[in-house]
Amino acid sequence: MNHRMFTCLDLRPCLNNCGTTGSHNYHEGYLSSARASFPEESFQFDTPFEFKQIPFVLFKRHAFDNIVTEGQSIEFPRQRVTKIHLLGTSSDANMADYVYLMLDEREVLKQKILLSHFISEVPFPRNECVIETSCLHTMDGPLTHRSARLWYDGIELDRPVEMNRITFEDNPCMHVFGLTLESESIPDNR
Repeated sequence: MNHRMFTCLDLRPCLNNCGTTGSHNYHEGYLSSARASFPEESFQFDTPFEFKQIPFVLFKRHAFDNIVTEGQSIEFPRQRVTKIHLLGTSSDANMADYVYLMLDEREVLKQKILLSHFISEVPFPRNECVIETSCLHTMDGPLTHRSARLWYDGIELDRPVEMNRITFEDNPCMHVFGLTLESESIPDNR
């Protein structure tokens, strides 16, 4: 009998961008080319939390807290995935790009991820706001008249897909902060 399970992927090996800053390091933010960033106090790092009954973990390693999708691959134990849950944002307009679902070296499916701009008030219909901040950090400090948003995107697969890796396109405008797989269990004899 199959049952659903969630796996929060550990993104620490792939983190390559500073998207959140505090009052002591505004100048280190790099969510956009204008060096904007989320206020870090709005984020809960290294601690599981739920959005719509889906578990997520946001990771911070040194100053890095998100993945700019530049062709990285995230590997994990083989699973039969039914849905991909993603938290992220785009730094340059609402963006869509492919993600490749892999089993070892073989592509088994490609799907589009949709991430709305971090200050968008008109997101993709599929995106939902997970975090809305009270201000936006810039090189010169907080802009209190602007808020920033972290978005949820859910990719439902037509059928369960056996996979052990996700590979992103090379898109320097898409930022992934959290990634959770929803899966069926697979028999122990595989």
